[in-house]
Amino acid sequence: MESFDQTNLDFKNYVNRLDINWDLLDGVLLIARQQYPKLDTVKYKNQVDYMAREVVKRLSTASSKAEKIKELNQFFFQELGFHGNENDYFDPRNSYISDVLDRKEGIPISLSTIYLALGWAAGCPLHGINFPGHFLVEWHESSQDISRNTYIDIFHGGKILTSENLQERLNKNLGSEQKLETVFHLQSSGIRGILHRTLNNLKAIHVSQGLTDRALWEAEWMLLLKSNDWNSLRDKGLFSYSLGKYKKAEACLETYLEKTGKPADYAQVWQVLYAMRSHNSINLN
Repeated sequence: MESFDQTNLDFKNYVNRLDINWDLLDGVLLIARQQYPKLDTVKYKNQVDYMAREVVKRLSTASSKAEKIKELNQFFFQELGFHGNENDYFDPRNSYISDVLDRKEGIPISLSTIYLALGWAAGCPLHGINFPGHFLVEWHESSQDISRNTYIDIFHGGKILTSENLQERLNKNLGSEQKLETVFHLQSSGIRGILHRTLNNLKAIHVSQGLTDRALWEAEWMLLLKSNDWNSLRDKGLFSYSLGKYKKAEACLETYLEKTGKPADYAQVWQVLYAMRSHNSINLN
């Protein structure tokens, strides 16, 4: 219980800093501490620092963007051996950065997190991109003309994606024809967005595993990152209900309906509220 409370407190203190003072690696290591409360975070920070120093040295002799990406990819994928875990994509260890560093495998966002940290150390203008269904990395040169940017698929060995590739993947991921729009589909996530999406992945995994208490923890942290994340507020309410925390559940679900009007799941949420109120009424009698 003490480790749980300390991890919560440390994450709240992290979020309460100004965003400019956030360190991406610190954030994902705090998420890893949900699984490993006594994690030696210094060990993993030192490991990334060591890799970053090597990247800085190697990229210092590269003059062009293409050369720098080639050097970074060579080091990250070929020499260090990082790769996407296609055989067991939904293994939660793919989302805990300590496991990713130990095992050298992960999912798009966790691999991209390490890749970004290394690139940033060398001064590369890299952004994490919240592409639908598959997190990407962008070498950013223009917010208007995406043809000037380079989009990198870290999960698939650093593959460079053209505009046509991006359009094809968008259609595949969304299951329908939709025009690629920079403002909607190629948004830079920032550190806050990376942490939020990482927690969302873990929340989905823990729901599928029946670990409602863990999913609740992730929903609560997602709300710390984005207080207007109404879907996570709903989830917090539903998870709390499943765990018998009716007072918390009722407050969350009432606020969810108040803030969202009449969402698609309005009837289902009201069913839960009605069940709780009936339960409370029976207890009062």
